[in-house]
Amino acid sequence: MNKPPSEHFRAGHATGHKAAEMVLFLVASAVGIYSLGQALAGLFEVGKDINLLWLIATGVAFMILIAQMGRVHDTWPRRESKENHLRSHPESR
Repeated sequence: MNKPPSEHFRAGHATGHKAAEMVLFLVASAVGIYSLGQALAGLFEVGKDINLLWLIATGVAFMILIAQMGRVHDTWPRRESKENHLRSHPESR
């Protein structure tokens, strides 16, 4: 059956939203990895110091990633407890 236009719009919007979140995750990961390498280059190369601006960029990227992971964890599907499963499916006893 055809979905009403409002449901079709919501499904398309959710797909676009998930794609945007994936792109944000990939960009934040790439920026975090690159900036961490740039910030800590002073530890491995003679004559360079730890770059504080790159270290701040690393912190911001990691905070974005942590916020996303927390949000995904909150919306992650939970397993049905064994007790509830037995109540709802009496044939599996």
